[in-house]
Amino acid sequence: MCFLACDEMKSFQAMLYFASWCVVSCLVRQGASSPASSLSPNLPPSPSQPALASAPKERSTRSPPSLSLRPSDLSKPPPPPRPAAPPGRPPAPESPRSASAKKIVAISSIKDDKRKRPFPPASDTAGHRLVNVSNKAQRRNASDSKKVSEPASSAEIFGAVNSTGVTLWLDDQLIYASSENMFKGNKTKYHAGIHVVVLHQHHFTVLQKEQFFTWQPAAHRMLTKMLKHTQFGRILILVGVPDFTPWFRADATKAVVSLGALFGSLATRGETWVMVTLKGQPPIMETLVTCKNASLSHTSPVTFSATVPRSPERVCPWHSEPDMAMRAEFCEQYEGYADFCRCEDPLRLDPKMAMGFKPPLKMREVIPVALVTAKRLPMVLRQVFKIRQNPGGADTPLVIFVDGHNPEAEKLGKILNITVVFHDNPAPIGSIHRVNQHIKFSLDKVFKMYPESDKAIILEDDLNIAPDFISYFHQTALLMKFDKTVSIVNAYNYNAYPHTASDPARIYRVQSYPYYGWMTRRGVAETMVKNWAPMDLAADWDLYIRKYHVNMCHQVIIPEIPRTKHEGGGGVHVSGNEQETSFQQRPLNTQRDVQLNLIRLWEIAYGIDMRTKIDQARVVNITEHPCDKKPIPKYKNETYVIYVNLTGEDDYERSYHVLGKCMGFYYPYLYENYHGTFSLKFFKTPFIIVSCPASAYCWNVDPSVIYYPTTEDLDYATKHAWRHSHAKGEYAVRVPAFTPEEEFNLDNVLFTYFTIQQ
Repeated sequence: MCFLACDEMKSFQAMLYFASWCVVSCLVRQGASSPASSLSPNLPPSPSQPALASAPKERSTRSPPSLSLRPSDLSKPPPPPRPAAPPGRPPAPESPRSASAKKIVAISSIKDDKRKRPFPPASDTAGHRLVNVSNKAQRRNASDSKKVSEPASSAEIFGAVNSTGVTLWLDDQLIYASSENMFKGNKTKYHAGIHVVVLHQHHFTVLQKEQFFTWQPAAHRMLTKMLKHTQFGRILILVGVPDFTPWFRADATKAVVSLGALFGSLATRGETWVMVTLKGQPPIMETLVTCKNASLSHTSPVTFSATVPRSPERVCPWHSEPDMAMRAEFCEQYEGYADFCRCEDPLRLDPKMAMGFKPPLKMREVIPVALVTAKRLPMVLRQVFKIRQNPGGADTPLVIFVDGHNPEAEKLGKILNITVVFHDNPAPIGSIHRVNQHIKFSLDKVFKMYPESDKAIILEDDLNIAPDFISYFHQTALLMKFDKTVSIVNAYNYNAYPHTASDPARIYRVQSYPYYGWMTRRGVAETMVKNWAPMDLAADWDLYIRKYHVNMCHQVIIPEIPRTKHEGGGGVHVSGNEQETSFQQRPLNTQRDVQLNLIRLWEIAYGIDMRTKIDQARVVNITEHPCDKKPIPKYKNETYVIYVNLTGEDDYERSYHVLGKCMGFYYPYLYENYHGTFSLKFFKTPFIIVSCPASAYCWNVDPSVIYYPTTEDLDYATKHAWRHSHAKGEYAVRVPAFTPEEEFNLDNVLFTYFTIQQ
């Protein structure tokens, strides 16, 4: 009987619920305005429609009340069902995911002209509601679409990754596409590496786009630096595609793990990794597509989507300062400027930051600096700060020469109060001619902008500079002024390594070419510009100058310890292998006040002293392989001389090549020589290599002391090279798991290591 009573009570409650639901439905069908507000004050009215019948709007509907509802819920009737569509109304549009999925399939083979269309402004992207496709269509067709005031609370990121490329969409706008082939040596890589896109967390605009070639060395440092310099709260999209793991080193792995990544460091060859996150918060989405076929050379295809919520706009304490308003706007439009845009105590460019150093720099003339760049403006900003911190840097004119027009550079120049010059470059993008023409334009233009200056400094954007960068050039400018045989002063030395360079005050005369921060005179620059590398010749501008403008009568000054350091890797001229094994190993002077030794550096005195040093040096007779027994002792206060078989700078005899591999100095090119001699140090012991018979200093030499390497000597040096084969890469491949736990934890990986040589 008890159970029967309970059943009857439940039936009675159900009848009450059903009667209430019928009443609400009838009111809606009769066109009652705002039934929710009339029957239940707890239901909010529609924010955009005064009457439901006149402006129908999609809303979620609840199911009819079930028997489990409590009697107290009788005062809260369910919302009415959605009104039926009037006759003749077109069918409902596709859902956002369905429409975007079809779009992703179509964009996997997108053409170049499609990829080059401009990105939408922030208002066009942030003004759409992803949750209601029909509303978006109405806004596009309505005449008062500009009156939409309520921004979308989120945005949908769609992406497709396959063997042809990587494409990313934000709502219905393409924001990134990459399918370019990368040629490095004998290797061809298709969109390989890690693609990173940074979005604004409130406006959903693209702030930065980069691709890091982590299939070769050095790129992992650039990736780490970018992730570190990204402001907190930014939306980060990271896509790792085939062969991005060999040089995805510990620092880069640590950087992505700090972002909350769980699978990025577990990827192997041929696998695809994707992560979407807000920096400083847990990831929104992360996926790893594993691959059990280690022989695959392409990525595992994947399509993905993630809903990113809109975050509040960032407001820093210094944003309210009147003189910082332009910087505040700039920092919300562009990314990668780290300390310049941070909320707490951002770096400020004080014109007096270099004043107070003793002794002060004696500047006898005005030497402007041309900062040459294309798009690496964050690195240019760091160069500006470094120059301003140099003694004499506050009094040095700076000009930024940009390849093409760049609004980011224009705004940055206004903030820094630095002139920005745009070059309408006629050469094709990505070609050697493009770089050649931009250097030519910058060299010509800087002297025209400063007609009273006799000298100018050309500084590329991928260089770090020493604290005495300005002082070094002003001191050597005195030598250039009185010795017309000095055509160029370089801030770099190819043969500078920790064990071959130890004296920051020492400089050398060589027959070389301009590179990595250099200064020249007006007359020399005019001659170079008139006889520049022609457009129909596939030649680098610097090597062209070496061949036609530098000879025994026109020489170059180089420091023993460089004043610049090349950063990056995987660029047009420098591969990741070269960066890792050579450029990364060279030192950068750290002393601010270095007085260069300019005594007897003019041509006649330098030549006489070279003859004297060679005559008084201890002759080295190489009887054992130099890789087994180093021919030069360490830490000796006397000069040694080695005579080698060389007929010119091409080193067909390979003697210089063998010594370079065994003793750890730069051997691919022999441009840094003075009349066929090479001045170096080996752990502070000075020694000179003399080319025989090419050098004029190979005079009255006993043929028995001239080193003639054999083919076996060259092979042995290649196998036992010193300080040139330290860089190791890592190949990780997925193998069959022995246990389910191993496969679940992604521990079924086989690691192989390989070394690279310069």
